[in-house]
Amino acid sequence: MLNAGLGVGFSASDAAFIGNVGPDKLPVIFILTPLVMLVYTALFSYLMVRFSIDHVVDVTLGILFAGGVILWALFEAALSPQWQIILYYALKLYVVMWYIALYSLFWNFTDSYFDIQDAKRLFPLFAACCALGMAMGASLVGLFAASLPMHYFMLVWSGIILLTVPVAQLLRRKWKRIADSDIDIGGEEINVRSQIALVVSAFGRSPYVLLLTLTLFATLLLTNFIEFQYSSVFEIGRSEAQLAALFGQLYAGASIFNLLVCLFLFNRLVGRMGVRNVALILPITYFAAFGFFFLVGGPMAAFAAFFAYHGVLTSIEYNNQNLLFNAVPTAIKRPLRTVIEGLAEPLASFLSGGFLLLAVVSSDMRQLSGIGVIIAGLLIFIVLALRHYYPAAMTINMRRGWMNFAMNAEASKATDNIRNNPATEPDRNRTRKLISLLERLDPASPDKTSETISALQSLILPGDTGVVRQLTRILPQLERAHRLAVIDMLEIINDAQSIALMVESAAQLSPFERRKFEGILLNFGDIAIPGLADCLSNADMSYRTRSLSARALAMLSPAQFGSQLDRLVESEAASTQKSILMARRLGAEADQTTALRLLVKAIEERVAESVDFILELLALSGRLPDFDLLIVSLHSANQKVRGNAIETIESGLNYRTYKMLKPLIEREDKASQSLPPYNQAGICALLDDILQTSRPFEVAAAAQALSRYLETSDLAGHLRKALIANPAEMVRSTIAILLNINAEPTVIDLVAALQQRPEFKHASTQSLLALVEHLDPAREGSGDVAIDQGSGRLWIKRKNIDDVACRFPELALMMLRIQDGRAYAA
Repeated sequence: MLNAGLGVGFSASDAAFIGNVGPDKLPVIFILTPLVMLVYTALFSYLMVRFSIDHVVDVTLGILFAGGVILWALFEAALSPQWQIILYYALKLYVVMWYIALYSLFWNFTDSYFDIQDAKRLFPLFAACCALGMAMGASLVGLFAASLPMHYFMLVWSGIILLTVPVAQLLRRKWKRIADSDIDIGGEEINVRSQIALVVSAFGRSPYVLLLTLTLFATLLLTNFIEFQYSSVFEIGRSEAQLAALFGQLYAGASIFNLLVCLFLFNRLVGRMGVRNVALILPITYFAAFGFFFLVGGPMAAFAAFFAYHGVLTSIEYNNQNLLFNAVPTAIKRPLRTVIEGLAEPLASFLSGGFLLLAVVSSDMRQLSGIGVIIAGLLIFIVLALRHYYPAAMTINMRRGWMNFAMNAEASKATDNIRNNPATEPDRNRTRKLISLLERLDPASPDKTSETISALQSLILPGDTGVVRQLTRILPQLERAHRLAVIDMLEIINDAQSIALMVESAAQLSPFERRKFEGILLNFGDIAIPGLADCLSNADMSYRTRSLSARALAMLSPAQFGSQLDRLVESEAASTQKSILMARRLGAEADQTTALRLLVKAIEERVAESVDFILELLALSGRLPDFDLLIVSLHSANQKVRGNAIETIESGLNYRTYKMLKPLIEREDKASQSLPPYNQAGICALLDDILQTSRPFEVAAAAQALSRYLETSDLAGHLRKALIANPAEMVRSTIAILLNINAEPTVIDLVAALQQRPEFKHASTQSLLALVEHLDPAREGSGDVAIDQGSGRLWIKRKNIDDVACRFPELALMMLRIQDGRAYAA
């Protein structure tokens, strides 16, 4: 509706100005535009700071309605010829001002409702509606130009604005805006001077912001040149009414072209080429248009120039500019947009107008076209530089709200003080003593464990490979300081043949401890490469294990890592697709049993881990930026932050790779598209397949879920497959309980009991399993946390909860969220 009014105003004002004043006076309009926009920008910025954008929309619609009526009244008053000329200038400036202002206002208003991924799908649709509105408005002028005086179209514009008011109010009442970032809650009010200062400082800090400003500046410079050229050609031999009819037809035709491009082409262009590559389309089009004028000239060149301006610029460039603004730092996005569209672009108009006033006397159309070719060529180079900085700018824009988890000072001090010097003289019985000491380790008794650890440290020497298996097995069960001491022992032993044992054990530790293990792996040097490569490609290992292996391998041998990358990404993506399908099928029945619900949860978590693992591999290869920041942003509950992360991924990968990953990344957006529920036979078949996999918890959950569908006599034959395929202790104990051999709660029952606590309700399965290991039927202190389970009450020490939270940051985040209560806390 806004653009229908603009279509009416543009067609009528262009015809009136060119027919009564002449195209040779357009440079005066270009010069005066910055002065008008300076006043508007100051007023707009003040209103944006003083009031909300909703109030600014209301004020704008009121001014538009009144402005149309006033202009009609002034023309109707039949002023003297001298004042009539001034009025034509005022009319043209009025329309130009609102063309810039309404564009800025509309997209600032719209941008607050959508993230970049929604914007890619919906902004072209909105632009298509804008084009349709412009076509309808221009068509009205073309149809009635012969019978209706030009100034009466101002009343038509006011009538359209009056109809727009209830639509704007309905939008604000029915839909809610989304924040620009995870910590964009209330917003900080700043004045106009501060906004401009922010923008100016951004030019020095961000090459992307500077290049984007230069791009828009040069684009408008060329647009004014091209408007002057086609207007000069169209004016020859036509009256005001004929010009009105011509412009009405041209605007209508360009708007239909824009409608088709926005609806059917733009999304495909962005999807196939990416935002930063689409930015090259307009500079190349302008280069070709000015080249056409330079080589051929005449009406055909004018028609081509008109459609380059009102077609390609409107349907492709303006839509893409909205997406390019997503890479601008959040704090200055709106101030920058206001300054660029309210000051920088009018400044370009002023410079082009001044140049044309001087050049029109001494230069002909062909010479001006040659200048246009040169400037268009410079614009191509500017956009190429902008294209280069776009991925980095998107990455920087995700950093807001990033939380850094590091080891505290006490733990660091413990690391320095825990290690003792090993004995220098070898002992024949030393290995036997080491094994004997390891068998005495009791994680439940810290004091006794400290004595044993100290004794081990005095005996461990390089080459004691016989105790590596026992050390890595007991490591995750120890307290933090004891774990650090064991890691030091493994570093002293220096056994590169035990890489698989070490990385599997390290996967259950805290991020800091995993980094210490990574240092050990790197110290092995080239001898570790084969073992790391095997662990990386082993799909039966956990994703934490493979992630640690990938990091070390990427540093030790980038070539070896790169040789496996594409194969790993493709195989992981394919298996993850199958897991997504399985989770959706089981999810339809997940509310029937606790075991089935926990099984679906475990599969969905594995899918999320797989996606993170794939992105980490691509980041290690240099195809994607900062992995940790990317993952935090991708998992954000804020739509804009998540959308920026997806855009960063898309801009960093080639089309084939992104197309393969897109369904995995957007799986949360399609979670509601569940499959039809399976019958009992189908569910049993799926569970039977899971029993033969290598993931212990999923096997245990599938076994317990299957027990609800089958009789005990039939169940035994199915569970035998699980024992053959996965003899893990968790699986064996669960099967023994299900077959009534033991009368204890299963691991599934214990995990479900932990989830009854608010702080554990949404914790990951792996962190819950770590907590299960610390459950005790006896209460030892007042700080112990009670866990109610069907067969009785169990207890877990607070220090054990804190220790597990250190090992699994996702649990720490969930606990923080319970304490904090804010939506973005986790």
